[in-house]
Amino acid sequence: MSLNKIFMLFSFFFYGIAPIIQYQNGTTLWGGPSFDGKDYLKLNVIIINILLLYQLFYSIFGKLRLTAFPPKKNTSISNKRILLISILGFLVTFAAYDFNASSLMLRSRTSILESGTLKLILSNFIRPIPAVCLLLFKAYDRKDKKVEAILMLSCILSNFPLGAPRYYVATIYIALMITYVKRFESDYLLLNKAVVGGLLILFPILDQARRITSISDLVFRLDFAMFNQGHFDSYQMFMRVISDDIITYGKQLLTTVLFFVPRALWPGKSVGSGHFVSGLSRLSFSNISMNFFGEGYINFGYFGIMLFILLIAYTNARLDKRFHLVRHQNKLFSCIYRLLLGLEFFILRGDLLSSFAYTLGLVCCTLFVHSCVSTENDVSTQSLPVVKKL
Repeated sequence: MSLNKIFMLFSFFFYGIAPIIQYQNGTTLWGGPSFDGKDYLKLNVIIINILLLYQLFYSIFGKLRLTAFPPKKNTSISNKRILLISILGFLVTFAAYDFNASSLMLRSRTSILESGTLKLILSNFIRPIPAVCLLLFKAYDRKDKKVEAILMLSCILSNFPLGAPRYYVATIYIALMITYVKRFESDYLLLNKAVVGGLLILFPILDQARRITSISDLVFRLDFAMFNQGHFDSYQMFMRVISDDIITYGKQLLTTVLFFVPRALWPGKSVGSGHFVSGLSRLSFSNISMNFFGEGYINFGYFGIMLFILLIAYTNARLDKRFHLVRHQNKLFSCIYRLLLGLEFFILRGDLLSSFAYTLGLVCCTLFVHSCVSTENDVSTQSLPVVKKL
């Protein structure tokens, strides 16, 4: 398993299958000017070069040395603390949904919080706490079955698959699946099969959860028409940015990095890139994605695409190498890495403003929980050696 593998799976579906179906059906998502064969040909040439350069840089960065970890005390976790933090996370989440189980378990229902800062803190920092607690409990190989059962129940109730956004469900449950099924570490193709199965079978079910008001309304079926719908608009939004030559010279990236600054203090703060392009191109819907490399173009043109290739190749290569080297020694990093596997899909589909904020929120949640539940023994461990090659 690796971030590189997730990158390639994303490319297969979002740069391969979806565009073919959309081109054959003459589909133009979200309205706006239609695309012709030249637009598809131009973007396909760009994407082929992106994939080739990504693999080249991933290989180069993967051969670089990793810095050694400094000596530190042997860390463990407290069962009592992790149980308390998990239950508190669940109760706060449940309270935000007015102690209504149906509202918590179905995405068509909403919390009592209006959209804004408090709702973002709830969804990206508080709600994941029970899932993070369970991941840390398993990472530290704790053996208390009663504690594990309570943590699992708290996790499922707080993060019921039909009650959360699809990217969030994928992030949480991919991490848990890999943690519980050790075969993922040895079977090279198992993660591929799981992601493909989830995309073809579970994705349509989770899409229904946005509209239904009862679990009995669910219909189990394979729905290949989804590739011709807005769920897979990443390719066309990338094409829209290039065909309309939309460049903001870093404004969108600055908004992403400073996402935490309120609009009241920054009146000129931009909206997400999908929303931004929707307004310029007069599309029929504004809450839409923006491809990761489209984010590069919208900021700095073709130079931006190259910059974002380097960024994702470096990040994936370094994190993949470090995980396979220290996954048994560094439990905290191991948990964060497993969460990043699902988030990679969200980051690549975009937009970057949302994915960056949500990723940072989930990482901060993991760091916070670990700091609350960890304990240090007096026995020091040796630092890991600098690795020349893997």
